[in-house]
Amino acid sequence: MNENKVREKNGKFYYQDARAIKKKYLNILYLKGTPHEIGFQHGILLSEEIKNGAVNVYADPLRAQGVKNPLMKMIGRLYLNKKIYKPTEQAQPKEIIEQLKGIAEGSGVPYSTIFKANHHTSVNMVLTPIIFKSTEKKFNKMGIFIQPACSTFVATKKATLNGETIVGRNTDYSAIHEWPTYQTVSFVEPTDGFKYVQIGTAGLLLWAPGMNENGIVVCGHYMIYDDIDPSGWCIPAFTDAILRTAESLEDAINILKKNPRGVSCGFVVTDGKSKNAFAAEVSTGKPTIRWLEEDHVIMTNMAVSEEKRKIDFVSRYNLNEGCPARYKRLEQLIKSNWGKIDPSLAAEFMGDHVRYTTQTERNAYGILAVDDNVNSIIFVPERLKFWVAAGPAPVCNNPYVGFDFNAEMKGTASDVSPKILKGYQFKNENKRKGMVLFNQAYILYEKHVKITEEIKDFIQKAIEMDQEEVIYYQMLAKISIHEGDYDAGINLLNKALSLKQSANEKAHDTLLLGILHDLKGERDNALAYYNEIDVLIENEPKDSWFRINRVIKAFSEKYKKYPFSKKDLGDRCVLIEFSQGAGVE
Repeated sequence: MNENKVREKNGKFYYQDARAIKKKYLNILYLKGTPHEIGFQHGILLSEEIKNGAVNVYADPLRAQGVKNPLMKMIGRLYLNKKIYKPTEQAQPKEIIEQLKGIAEGSGVPYSTIFKANHHTSVNMVLTPIIFKSTEKKFNKMGIFIQPACSTFVATKKATLNGETIVGRNTDYSAIHEWPTYQTVSFVEPTDGFKYVQIGTAGLLLWAPGMNENGIVVCGHYMIYDDIDPSGWCIPAFTDAILRTAESLEDAINILKKNPRGVSCGFVVTDGKSKNAFAAEVSTGKPTIRWLEEDHVIMTNMAVSEEKRKIDFVSRYNLNEGCPARYKRLEQLIKSNWGKIDPSLAAEFMGDHVRYTTQTERNAYGILAVDDNVNSIIFVPERLKFWVAAGPAPVCNNPYVGFDFNAEMKGTASDVSPKILKGYQFKNENKRKGMVLFNQAYILYEKHVKITEEIKDFIQKAIEMDQEEVIYYQMLAKISIHEGDYDAGINLLNKALSLKQSANEKAHDTLLLGILHDLKGERDNALAYYNEIDVLIENEPKDSWFRINRVIKAFSEKYKKYPFSKKDLGDRCVLIEFSQGAGVE
């Protein structure tokens, strides 16, 4: 028998001391050895899953952005390699590089592809502030001045049913078909370090939350800070180091402080033994630590500390209502269920569809169960138990499967009660059906990077199933703008404005109506809508977290001066995007 080849027996796959169990929407790996050996086992056991999964999507950000011109692709790749990938690779610790090389060698996928996929957000972290500042500069030259989606919560002690610590984690990201299809739970026994489990997808360590044998749980978050240098450790390196080496929260803080930081991100780190946790807002400069308050802590994709809000674009310009809305909704759920929170309730929280700003059941944006949720986990670190949601995106709306860390490490079956967490139950089942249809359009869009009749048909069917979802109307209206069907776009947005929605949604709809009337040559009507945005801002919520996005205001001021025309179809406010609110909202 050749021990250097993958063997299959009774539906399980073996490579030397490592093994894999492959189920629909859930692979389970058992890995052991040095970083390179762990990576190689991962790669060889899931070689086909890696080749067919999210790795190739994340490794080519230019394709994901629809860049097709060969010359532009070449220039773009040269720039990314020189300015981001090379300095990032040189700064990573050897352990993470060896693990990624092992994945590449085991799977047969080039190392450069594996590395780029696992550092995909380094591109966004570096380029997003540059692009935004460029946009800000253009507005400033016109005399227009701009004024200032992962979710994790920890609850413990008096907040929970039995006083135990509970962590809920949602990862919201692209590749909404590929990631969930090949979701992977890896139980790892490293030669040098603590045993740990990490939940990601085939071939990827990026954004994979985990828990080690000491009850330390790590969850990473993407942020947009104006403080980023790629010459430092990234998300996979920090997550790996904390899982392998941390016995306490102090150990985790030292790892974040003493190593070079090539990230604009956040980490929630929890210690089950001490019933304590912190949220670290991490930039190249330094991390800012927020400890538990009233037995809980929450993190989404925005800074909460005053220090980091000064450099956080989302906070300064109200760029994304979804970030504060998810934060406030989690806070609302924790407080309204105070003293009753258990794993079952936590799963309901993570799959929640109530939008904080309207208190209505919604599907696509500003909710915890966003359409691009790709993994969701509930941890109980004191008992070393956890539950993983398995199924299509949004993954958090599927049943959660229970695992016992110690039992799995010993090679015995998990004994977890309850074995399955049901999660959130829709009040209106038609909304769930509409969400499924909308995500079918989303999946096709990610594959084709263009609008097809099939995509439009899915969105129209989603509207027929759920006539209260504003985002569906906005999406079809934006498509109408690009296809020149202006009357259809106006009708869609008027319908959207008749529905209950937030101040940001109203402002976005109003801006699009102004654009459509400009494109029709109806300048007076267009100006009336642009001026209406000023009225909406005068009456915006007093809570600074929910002010109207200042980019919407900036675009409306631009189009007051220069009527929107077809040459402006590349402007951010009319881009067709399925995740996080389809554009500037």
